Formats: sequence, C-alpha cells, structure tokens
Amino acid sequence: MSTVLILGAGVSRAAGSSRARSKRPPLDADFFEIARAGKHGNYEDVVECLEQLVGDYSKSLMGSLETSATYLYLKAIDSPSGSKYHIGFLNLLRLMASVLAETTNDLKLGRRSLIYRFILSELNRLELPTDLTVITFNYDLLIENALEEIALNGRPNAFTFPNCYRLSDFVSSPGTTGQPSFEATDNPYDGVGILKLHGSMNWQSRHTSATPRPSALFHPNRELHIINSRHISRSLTWRRNRRTVYMKPIIVPPTSGKRGMMHSSMGSLWSQAASKLQTADRIVIAGYSCPPLDLEARILLSENLRMNSDKKVYVIDPNAQSAAKFVELCGVTHSTIYSSIPDWVSDAAI
Repeated sequence: MSTVLILGAGVSRAAGSSRARSKRPPLDADFFEIARAGKHGNYEDVVECLEQLVGDYSKSLMGSLETSATYLYLKAIDSPSGSKYHIGFLNLLRLMASVLAETTNDLKLGRRSLIYRFILSELNRLELPTDLTVITFNYDLLIENALEEIALNGRPNAFTFPNCYRLSDFVSSPGTTGQPSFEATDNPYDGVGILKLHGSMNWQSRHTSATPRPSALFHPNRELHIINSRHISRSLTWRRNRRTVYMKPIIVPPTSGKRGMMHSSMGSLWSQAASKLQTADRIVIAGYSCPPLDLEARILLSENLRMNSDKKVYVIDPNAQSAAKFVELCGVTHSTIYSSIPDWVSDAAI
C-alpha cells in the first residue's frame, strides 16, 4: 500500500493555532494581517509598493499571499532591474522569510505535537517509509522537522536530509552559523519523500548583489543550494573566495504555465508527483484549498488522480463545502471528510 499526503498552509496553522496572532503560522488569507501584527520590517515596504502600483486594488491583493506573490513575481520577471516590481518582489521575499521564521522556527514538533502524531499515524499504516510521499505547497520546514524528530525517536529509516526532497541536481547543502542543523543526513535510506512543488525557503540561489537583477533572480539554471538548517533564516550571506554572496529563496508562486518560469530542478518534482498520484492507494488532503489561481496544481490533481481507479480520498478541512470540491476534482464518487487533524489522528488510533 502507498499513501500520498497533500498538505497546505492549514497544517502549519494547526501546529500553532493557539498562539498569539503575531506568532501564528499564516494562512494565505491572513498572511499580511499576521505580518502587520508582528511588526515585520518589510511589511510597510511591500504595502507601499502595492499601493503605488495598483492603488485601491492593493487591498484585494493583500487578501491573499498567493495572489500578491504571483502578481509581483510575474511583473518582476519582465521588469528592468531596480523597478518597483523588482524591488517589491525582493521585499516580499524578505517579508515571507521574516514571518515564517517568527511563526514556525520555535514550534515544538516532538512526540506530543500534532504534526508528529499525524505523520507517524500515516507511517504506521505502511510497510516502508518510502511508501509515503508528501506533496506540499508550503514554503516552511514543519514537515522536515517533524520527520527529523520521528527519525531521532526510533525510526531512523523515516527521514534523510536533503535526499527527502528528491532533487537530483542541487549543488550543495551548507549549514548555517548558530542554527540547529538536521542530523538525519547521509542515511542509507530513502525515507519519506517531500515534494515541495512551489519551492522552499531553504532552497536558495547565490548572488553577487543583495538586489540581484531579474535575469539572475529568475534564471531557470541558477545554482540551487539546500540549506542544512532546521530554522528558516531571515536573510543569508555567504563568504566565498573572499567575497560576500547573497542568498535568495527559490520559490514559485501559483501561476498558470509556471513550468517555463520555474527553476529547472523543479520540473522533475512535478513529474514525480504525477507518478505518485497515479499509483497511490490512499490520498489524504489536509489544510489545502487548491486555489483557483493555481491552474497547474488543479491539472496535476485532476488528470493524475482520474488515472488512478483504485484510490481512496480523504479530506481534512473544517469547511465541508470547501472539502467537497475535491470529489469532482479527484474524479471520485465520494470522499471521507474530517473536520480537523486531531479528529483524524484519534480515528487512526482506533
């Protein structure tokens, strides 16, 4: 038996839902509210940029991180260096790193945590850890950290870093000064696969400027470095050959036709995800809304799950109406819906 977990921002929020507003892992809809509450340095810069560019429409853009990121991403690609779109996207990258670092770096993900128990309950259903694949659209490191804890607590074959990402052509995996690193490295196991289809805050490219030109920032063949740190860094620099180089996250916001704009390494991840969806016995969708803007994600799910006639689909979402859309999308006559991850974990224990 094999299982695919499709995880969205709702899973990260569930891990810190009881925290003060400024410390809650953000959802797409309240990212900017949390950024404002946390008084993050680049918040005003991003707001001012959006207001200058689109006026009152900026309020609509700021109602969704994905929409605002997609807008600035697409505009920055075709804009000259130093333009408002270019600088606006760089400021948004800094803001995302700052917010995710503040809201997720100190989350407890040990044995008693919700995410740990959720993933462990899925592993316990399977013969091998390689029978479990996580497809996620999140930029944070919660899944990696929970799997690291599982590996260190008696399941060493569950996780290996950075091979968990199934990226074959990354350049290096450097550590960072003063931050905890992943210990489950160089294991003789493949472990659980984590396919991060929108990129990750610890996938970084190096640049000679703190404000790299769009041609360098978005170059599909730029070197990809996977940072070996359990924490998200607000900003990273690297001394190389006596020069300072500046690291920038490699992310791809939800866009249609994104394959022509994504990093060359990520195309294989979408192919791997398609293959896993076609052959999985169980599909568990948690905290993911499949936004209308992300046409490629919808195509990925609908086309490949419709090729899988033996699948069972489970959806974890407090909004039953939102969850129900996956019945049509996944090509099934019904799905089992759970209102929360705790309900799912409790049911798995019976």
